[in-house]
Amino acid sequence: MSSHDVFKPAFEVIQKIEEAGGEAYIVGGAVRDYLSGRPVNDIDIATSETPERIQEIFEKVIPVGIEHGTVIVRHRSVSYEVTTYRVEEGYEDYRHPDEVTFVRDITLDLARRDFTTNAIAMSRDGRLIDPYHGHDAIRNKKIEAVGEPSERFHEDPLRMMRAVRFASQLSFKIEKRTEEALTHLSPLLQHISIERIAVEVEKIFGGSDYALGLQLLQSTGLKNHLPILKDLDIHRNVPYSPLFGWHEIIAFYALQYPHLSPENFMKSWKLSKDTKKKTEQLLHAYKTYERKKNVTSWLVYQLDDELFASFSRLFSALHEGNMNLDKDLTDRKEQLPIQNKKELSFQARDLLQLYTHLPKGPWISEWMDTIEHHVVTGEIENDYEKIKEWVRGWNPPASN
Repeated sequence: MSSHDVFKPAFEVIQKIEEAGGEAYIVGGAVRDYLSGRPVNDIDIATSETPERIQEIFEKVIPVGIEHGTVIVRHRSVSYEVTTYRVEEGYEDYRHPDEVTFVRDITLDLARRDFTTNAIAMSRDGRLIDPYHGHDAIRNKKIEAVGEPSERFHEDPLRMMRAVRFASQLSFKIEKRTEEALTHLSPLLQHISIERIAVEVEKIFGGSDYALGLQLLQSTGLKNHLPILKDLDIHRNVPYSPLFGWHEIIAFYALQYPHLSPENFMKSWKLSKDTKKKTEQLLHAYKTYERKKNVTSWLVYQLDDELFASFSRLFSALHEGNMNLDKDLTDRKEQLPIQNKKELSFQARDLLQLYTHLPKGPWISEWMDTIEHHVVTGEIENDYEKIKEWVRGWNPPASN
């Protein structure tokens, strides 16, 4: 596959900037991933032109970060982040530069980037601008800071987590000077919001070489600044397969360490209610599996379809052999007599008609839950008359 096959629409954006008298290059992760042979996703463009000039050149421009030189250009229904070449000074908040100066030299712009693999620019004809030998670092599978590592990490300590994340995702080794600076400066991580750290941790666990990532968190001391995880042997108790998402990570460790509270995970890492819900479903499903030693109809019925892949990954992470349960879960789901409670042939109103002498109360939902379970597990056929007959033969509900 040629560069033009991957980047053709982006090159059209660059061409339009060049025709207007400016210059522009593809930069960052897109170039790194292309040179690494990995799928290319979001494509960022750096340019000599100011945001105001980009707005004049293109019809569809969204000024998302115009004060820092960034706008979104929409081309062929795809968004491209276009940023003016810049240099930065001062990072009092350990994240944002105190001063941003627009420049017209791509090499000056590349100097502010974190790692050499991310400090490569590609022209419209596929030529590389690579002042820090990032292509060599990719060939040698090495993560190396641009310039002085300690300066890069002082600018934004999250870069230390990013170094580990890239090691996990790319199976790259962190270069000695960079790793030494990372280890020495790991306490700076306390200045970074837990939400930003959480994104990187999630990606570390999902990397193809996640075991390397977990080992690096331990050896560099970064783990000491990670809530709850700092007290676990994550470098020894390593999942057998990657975990994608915090709900899978929390479920894995909650099952390994019964004293852990998923609620504490949620609070410490400031995770969403959706993550909490997914975690609880996974834990309930796995404990159901452990009791029955099988993927039962009731397990599948209670587990949301969107969590089938997560349950399969959690199972593989806990059991050596990388067993894939996706197909088993899907097949079971298709064979269920009902997909939800609304499909029951016998509803609460039918139950009330049988017991008109009893007032409404908790017994109704309790009985309906029992009927639902028996239908799902195949103990009762989902047929009105058969369910009605079964209800009559059962002990009548006690009055409330």
